[in-house]
Amino acid sequence: MNAQPAQPDGTYTAMPNGLLAAYLAFAYDLYTVGDNSRLDDLLLRRLKNIDQFQGARHELFAEATCLRAGYTIERENEQDRTRRHAEFTAIHRATGQRISVEAKSRHRPGILGQPGTPPPPEKVSLRFGELVNDALRKNPPHPLAVFIDTNLPTRAAERLYGFQRLNRPVPPPMVSQNETSVTVTFPPLNPLVPSRIMATLLDRVCREHGGVDPYALLVFTNHPHHYAAPDEIDPRKHLLSVTPQQAPPGVTHAEAVLALHSAANLYGNIPNQFPAARG
Repeated sequence: MNAQPAQPDGTYTAMPNGLLAAYLAFAYDLYTVGDNSRLDDLLLRRLKNIDQFQGARHELFAEATCLRAGYTIERENEQDRTRRHAEFTAIHRATGQRISVEAKSRHRPGILGQPGTPPPPEKVSLRFGELVNDALRKNPPHPLAVFIDTNLPTRAAERLYGFQRLNRPVPPPMVSQNETSVTVTFPPLNPLVPSRIMATLLDRVCREHGGVDPYALLVFTNHPHHYAAPDEIDPRKHLLSVTPQQAPPGVTHAEAVLALHSAANLYGNIPNQFPAARG
């Protein structure tokens, strides 16, 4: 910021590079969780450990997202060794909807403290099925929302998060009528669907679970701050949320689940003013 010219009011402005954007988003997520009395010592210790930072950072993002979506957080009883546990349970204040939340982050060679050399973008693995399945194997007590950090450079992310158009015959319009009116509904032209890579992943997960989507929500995110050079502006972020065709048992308020997607889209959107400190 010191390298920038001063504005007429004496302040300094700059387009954030990846490092600055990562720092600001991280700080705001810490504030969000801390302001809701959820910033515990265990999470702080993990964030300070280079080997655990990546996973802890993504869990912090998932927790801050749930809080922004109007949820409260309830920790799992880690002393209970009879079963595996999700990261936490989120309870929607307005509806009482309970969601088990799991956070998974893809580690890559040479990235975020991992050993090895980063591969070129065209050779980066786009496989995430094992992360999804590992979360599902925990068999939590409530409908499961899985937050998946794909950890991709921008070029590779475009391949995963892009959409394809299905060039298929357009069905005829649907006509309905009553005593006073006639309604004609035209189907969409070339509807957008997820990329072939993403569609293959979702189809495989469904097949491996008896033809049923075994989750309430999948939230795929890519926050590639750390892939930018110091003199580059912060790269584009990606977000894709997936809901099952049929709501799983336990989902009684679909709007509460969908609120997680809207809240995830607020990542890095930091307000100019903060509420007064609580007494």
